[in-house]
Amino acid sequence: MKRLVEKIEKALMRIVIIGFVLIVIVQGIMTDDPIRLYLSWGERMEGQILEFPVASQNEPVENEPITVNSPQAVLKLSVDQFSSLPRAKVLVNDEERLVFDSREIEVPVMAGDIIEIDCTQYDFPIKFAVKGTSENLSYPEQGKVYTANKSIVMIGKVIVK
Repeated sequence: MKRLVEKIEKALMRIVIIGFVLIVIVQGIMTDDPIRLYLSWGERMEGQILEFPVASQNEPVENEPITVNSPQAVLKLSVDQFSSLPRAKVLVNDEERLVFDSREIEVPVMAGDIIEIDCTQYDFPIKFAVKGTSENLSYPEQGKVYTANKSIVMIGKVIVK
């Protein structure tokens, strides 16, 4: 019985070693472009037209309104306790865009913009709120309140529906 197990073990070891050697040889041969064409199905398919539809495209129906999703949106920010804060700056993608020269300001934004408020010039906590957003704006959400205390507060990355 022990002899049979040893023979099977030797045969399996030979198969594994021969398999590894064959894999190395085939991979070495695959470095040559003309031979790779015959060994690789993916290389043979490259550049050929597919016989079946990949994605169906529906024809637009006449008189049906076409909805256009714009990457542009408007964000309305407000200061709760003060009528204006001229040294508080709204940063869009790390660039100064607006200042709080009134209680509420409207910030035009694009999808993917990063909105921050720079209050490093003030030594007291300031609360800012998102008072309104355009219809196509998913984030920042309306009604959210942010507090800055001599710092730059991040509102977040603009997400458009």
